[in-house]
Amino acid sequence: MASKRTDGAAHALDDDLQITIPFSEANKEATATILFIHGAFGDRNDWDQVTPNLSKYHILLPDLPGHGQTDRIGPFSKKLSARLLADLIRQHAKGGRAHIVALSLGAFVAIELASVQSDVVNEMFISGLKVMPAAYRTAIAPYGLWLSQRLESYIPLPLVRWAMDGTDMQGVDLSRVTLPLCRAIMSTITAESGDGEWAQPWAARTCIISAGKAGIVPSADHPEDAVKYRDIGRKGNAETVAYTHPLMRHPWNRQDPVLFARACRCWFERESLPEGFIEL
Repeated sequence: MASKRTDGAAHALDDDLQITIPFSEANKEATATILFIHGAFGDRNDWDQVTPNLSKYHILLPDLPGHGQTDRIGPFSKKLSARLLADLIRQHAKGGRAHIVALSLGAFVAIELASVQSDVVNEMFISGLKVMPAAYRTAIAPYGLWLSQRLESYIPLPLVRWAMDGTDMQGVDLSRVTLPLCRAIMSTITAESGDGEWAQPWAARTCIISAGKAGIVPSADHPEDAVKYRDIGRKGNAETVAYTHPLMRHPWNRQDPVLFARACRCWFERESLPEGFIEL
């Protein structure tokens, strides 16, 4: 049985200032750690239906900068996020290393973490890499993201869940959807973002999932992006793979959390993924 989740804060030094990143943890008695990285405008609670199915693992659940209880730490960037998460892993993960599970914006952060802080990463299971075209790197694009979050808030959640095959979608705290955060997110997920390249090869054995279900709501991922990142990842670890699942939507951690947890466990324990996954 999973132990009671506890909260804490990890500390990092940035220009001689101490930064704390809030996190929760569970199953402290376990011998191997999984660190979960949530997506844009979410927080650590996005994983509350997945982690109970991984009780044999020590769990670390941080909030990314600009999100959740870390909303005053920023501005958000994948580089700052990776450095703070690396510090959290060194301080609190078993043996100072962790498996990484990440979704959407968190997947971009995970790749940055594995690329520049490889000493803290064991293996990774990431999903939802949807790269926006380079044309989105305009001054107006963040306004579109900011506005879309507000327009979506007017749609009743029961209707959204119905359209998403029962996915347990959660409302977004619009007070945290700021233009600076939208700019930072768009910069991170746009082609040739940040330092002018998609990613550096990383050493961690990685499974990249591309959700395949669209329908009324355009919730499918981009399989071509999963393949591109797979090919980059294979330059660092030949065992990196990419899969799709035709019935899963982008936030499938809330559509089928039991399957999500099972797929994570299979990957980390070097077993075949559950039925339904198709290799790209």
